[in-house]
Amino acid sequence: MIEHLSLPDTVRLALRRKILNNELPAGTRLVEAGIADDYGVSRATVRQALRDLQIEGLVDISPRRYTMVTRMSPEDIHDICYARCVLETAAARDALARLPDGFFAGLERIIEEMAAAAEAGDMHELVDIDTRFHHEIVRASGRRRLAELWGTMNGHMYALMRSSLDRQHLAMPEAVARHRHVIDALASGDLKLIESVIHDHYLHPALPEDDL
Repeated sequence: MIEHLSLPDTVRLALRRKILNNELPAGTRLVEAGIADDYGVSRATVRQALRDLQIEGLVDISPRRYTMVTRMSPEDIHDICYARCVLETAAARDALARLPDGFFAGLERIIEEMAAAAEAGDMHELVDIDTRFHHEIVRASGRRRLAELWGTMNGHMYALMRSSLDRQHLAMPEAVARHRHVIDALASGDLKLIESVIHDHYLHPALPEDDL
């Protein structure tokens, strides 16, 4: 099925990709008139796209002044990672007894796609694939409401990944490698190991105390 995007969504996705791939680095000012000219759309369309990017945590809008590409604060990064850690640990605990056939083969294929995106330097694609990887674990729990709650945080994943990699000075291939540990832990069936690995995946290396 072909998805037909609205003009604001088309502009939002184009700008988001540039922000994630550092074509528009943190601190870049985004001018409505210039963006409207670049994409051949109205300033109202650009304004809506920028508001949506603000909700995702990728830009900061100062009324009547300017819009600037931003990064998530350490506090916000920690809070979202903590919430995802709690939910994914609970999901993994329930999923262990009901993992579907082909579950690990599916995760392996996702890892391969993730590695290809990292090699291409495509952060936007990497985040999309990362989200799919973790969603498969949550979905395997069979808990629909938990999966829905999980999904409410997906809109922040673009800002979270870009900000986390910048603050931890991680290269994209390193981010991919950390997902391998999650697969190995799940395959072991050792609940304590799974809990430890998921915790480390989201909350370590911990941010320096003076960053929190």
